[in-house]
Amino acid sequence: MGVNSEQTASEQTASDQFEELDFSALEDARGRKNANGKRGERSDGAANNRPGRLAVPLCMVLGVLVAFAVVIAWFPKGSAAWNYPLHEIDAPAHYYFIRKILSQGIGAATHLWPNDAFYPPMFHLLAAGLIKLAALFGVTVNVYTALNIVWIMGAGLIWPAGMQLLASYWTCRPRRNLKRQANAADAGRDREAVQEPSMMRCVAFPCIMAFAVPLLAIASSCYPFQSLATGPLLAYGLATAILPFWIYATLRFFDAIANRNSTPKYHWWHSDITRWLIITLLVGILCLVAHPRIVFTWLLFIAPFLLLRMPWKLILGAFLAVLVAGVAFFFYMVTHYKSTRYFNPADWFHTYTPSRSVPDALRIFVTDQLPGATGVFAGVLVVAAFIVTLLVAIAPQTVRAKPLKGSHLRADHAHTAYRQLRKDAISIAAMVLLFGLVLVCSASLTGWFPNIVAAVWYRTEVRPLTMIPLALVTLIVFAASAVNELSTRRADGIIALVLVAALAIVPQFTNTTRAQVADTVYANMQLTDEQPGEQLTQTKYEILEDVAHVVGDKASVVSDPLNGSMYGTSIFGTNMLFPIYNPAAEKNGAIFGAVERAFDSGDSHALLGTVCPIETDAPEYFLSMGDQAPSLQMFTFKEQYDPFHREDLIDKYVKDGTLKKVRDYSNRGAYAKGWALYRFECGK
Repeated sequence: MGVNSEQTASEQTASDQFEELDFSALEDARGRKNANGKRGERSDGAANNRPGRLAVPLCMVLGVLVAFAVVIAWFPKGSAAWNYPLHEIDAPAHYYFIRKILSQGIGAATHLWPNDAFYPPMFHLLAAGLIKLAALFGVTVNVYTALNIVWIMGAGLIWPAGMQLLASYWTCRPRRNLKRQANAADAGRDREAVQEPSMMRCVAFPCIMAFAVPLLAIASSCYPFQSLATGPLLAYGLATAILPFWIYATLRFFDAIANRNSTPKYHWWHSDITRWLIITLLVGILCLVAHPRIVFTWLLFIAPFLLLRMPWKLILGAFLAVLVAGVAFFFYMVTHYKSTRYFNPADWFHTYTPSRSVPDALRIFVTDQLPGATGVFAGVLVVAAFIVTLLVAIAPQTVRAKPLKGSHLRADHAHTAYRQLRKDAISIAAMVLLFGLVLVCSASLTGWFPNIVAAVWYRTEVRPLTMIPLALVTLIVFAASAVNELSTRRADGIIALVLVAALAIVPQFTNTTRAQVADTVYANMQLTDEQPGEQLTQTKYEILEDVAHVVGDKASVVSDPLNGSMYGTSIFGTNMLFPIYNPAAEKNGAIFGAVERAFDSGDSHALLGTVCPIETDAPEYFLSMGDQAPSLQMFTFKEQYDPFHREDLIDKYVKDGTLKKVRDYSNRGAYAKGWALYRFECGK
């Protein structure tokens, strides 16, 4: 966020330059350069022409804090949430990544996967860093608590603040006009141009929107709450939380380029273009470290703005850059992941099945997944906002139906501002349609076209669902800001504010879907034996605890991770050969497939020859702990672990001395038949 409190008046001449939020009022009063270049006090007239200099920043802080309180209130209650892992398919991987950083140091962040491949490390670095920081003060923080705290900070602080900043790009436009006029008056160039500020446009509207937008950003269960219940999407979710900052910086960078001919020329390192380019790159790098695939959501949002704002040479350059990156990504995929389907998109994701119908996907998108009457209200408001946006794109004077000649519009509204507003309206309308297309393709359609459209979001609806609040909040904020800016009728702005505030506040009390997500998350943090075949139960927890006591932290344990054994690493730090459900065979992961094939061969010599070299100074074990959990059946390649469930092979290996039983867990219940811990007799 740039703060131009000491910018000279000549730097504010472009009427379509958006205001940078002014937080300088929170600091000590500072002098400004006058027309002769000397330090002087701001004139009383100019200062009085900037109302609400403290009010808007304070409302922004208050809005984020209230949103943070809502997220904390939503988070599952009870000790289980802070002392046991979350039982989701990807959860063991995230705990494993944190433990790997803690045990191997920060260098492990470059190769978090069990096969030493790269996985986005920012979330896990933050969690591991929190544990280390707490240890400096003598406080012990477990990996579950660290993971929860990082998620809460991302969902409750970073995401609402980012959406608030992005919204300010439009909500603070009238304040930008006042700042430009005040700077001109300070320089003595255009005192006649200074107009009496409108308290509605310049104070009340941005203040109320600053408070409402953070609540609006967390009104839906799609994001951030669903990210903890599906996956969980921790790394991608953190990248989504940072994304609004990247979008805002990119839009400001576009503004700087568009206004390059109407601003004074300085050394390149002092220019707005350089400043916003550096900010855009830095925030973009943060997003990419959080999760590289967030770049596709950024491109989908930014592309319409790029096409309408930038000179054709820059558009061509951006297109070529995307093309080169796409070709490089394609060659990376074909060299690292062998497949015969690359040139036949219709066969991509051949196991995919739609999760909902097209009408249901559209309903979810338009209503922001809000239930009941609240969802209907949200849908009506979204449609109305889209219509307003289209009207602004077609003709700004029709935003208010009467009079059509546009006499209700502010006389001082420059033609360049109209043009800017139209371009933004077209871009936002296109962005919303593109986001909706991605959701429908990922959730409801099959075939080559939806396969191509949704491929970069892993084909399922899980990640496109997180994009809905970003699209809809932006749409609603823009429509309300356009009404506030274009119409001189105070009632128009008041109505827009009331509707936005209602949509921000009402779901905090009526969103039963969000409450159900909290119940689901907490149910997946508790240990019971109500479903003994699930991935982590009270019995399995006790068995894994006993296994950790028997084998220590050096010996390697072979088992099907989908029966819940992968939690042995997450909870107790046991050296499970398969610490996550999909350890991958690429790079240094050949051992995983080799063990599966050797176990399935029935050849004792081949099995021992493959398993025994895994650890040179510790034994190897095999854990039989039941069938694969029903909640983990979505893994496409789950059949690769079938050999570990063949009782005939296990009996054969026990009989010929390849395996020796060291713990029998079959007395834990009728469901535990055959559950046991074996040691590979490598000295045989």
